[in-house]
Amino acid sequence: MVETKITGSQAIEIIGKEIYGDEFSLSNEKTKKVYKLVYEVFKKSFLGKKNKGVLIIGDIGVGKTAMMRIFQRLLKDTERRFKWVNGYDLKDLSELQTSLEIKAIYGANLKCDLYIDDIGFSFDTKRFGNTVNIITEILMERYELFITSGFKTHLSSNLVTAIKNNTENLPTLEKVYGNRVLDRVKEMCDLITWKGESLRK
Repeated sequence: MVETKITGSQAIEIIGKEIYGDEFSLSNEKTKKVYKLVYEVFKKSFLGKKNKGVLIIGDIGVGKTAMMRIFQRLLKDTERRFKWVNGYDLKDLSELQTSLEIKAIYGANLKCDLYIDDIGFSFDTKRFGNTVNIITEILMERYELFITSGFKTHLSSNLVTAIKNNTENLPTLEKVYGNRVLDRVKEMCDLITWKGESLRK
């Protein structure tokens, strides 16, 4: 019996079809090229010795969330498995629970890797007269956890980290979370820029 090795692209396609159905395909050369690039970065970050997470910044609908779901499945039985939370879910939670309660779930107490899908929109919650942005607070705690214990935090966003050339009115991650937070995120994460047209039909 001849053993055949499954390549990274094949594994992505197999799991992609399991999750999203037969319409998922890497046959489009442009899409396949991007997925291959992302896979190589993830191979270094997830499976290699490099102890950093990833920050995927890309256009709407290019496949950031789809890719992360595939990698969550690929890594579910490994030490690099990660917990998933959506940024909008954190917004909803912040209206029902205190920041301490939410951080107890996703902050420094979460002794495993974490992925926050779709950060970059601004929402502040008023608590006892104080303005709180729960993603900011979680990122600060995850940074301390990264420094002390090496647990990774992975992020995705539609917003860029900086904009130049007379576009200062456009939103950036710095404007939403502040330079102090983004400076830590850049230390925690490798940046992947993912440009392209929306794959949604």
